[in-house]
Amino acid sequence: MNTFNLSILAPERILLQDEAVESLIITTAEGEIEVLPGHADMVSTLETGRFVYRSSKGNVIGVISSGFLNVENGLVKVIAETIELAGEIDLNRAKEAQIKAQKMLTEASLDEHAFKKYQLKLQRSIIRQSLGN
Repeated sequence: MNTFNLSILAPERILLQDEAVESLIITTAEGEIEVLPGHADMVSTLETGRFVYRSSKGNVIGVISSGFLNVENGLVKVIAETIELAGEIDLNRAKEAQIKAQKMLTEASLDEHAFKKYQLKLQRSIIRQSLGN
């Protein structure tokens, strides 16, 4: 089976470093894409969303919070603000985050920056809940 090398990094952890994988599905600013061996070189911004990569060990599913994707010469690098694997998700904490974000979004006094911040927190908490076990 054809593979490419994938690295997934965030400030707090290195999830993968140059590991051979068969595919990557990830949420970019333009929508969800699948990267396969031989993919054209590209750079894209990432949106908060799920990612799935397939290796000889099976599928790994998780959530990232914004970042960048670089595909160059058969090497794929994901640099994300945060990374969380599906098995690491605390559903109670995700639900609490959703409730807090929804409450904050009803505050009329939020400036544009704060409103966007809580929109992203709400989006991330919903995605985390959908992937949590």
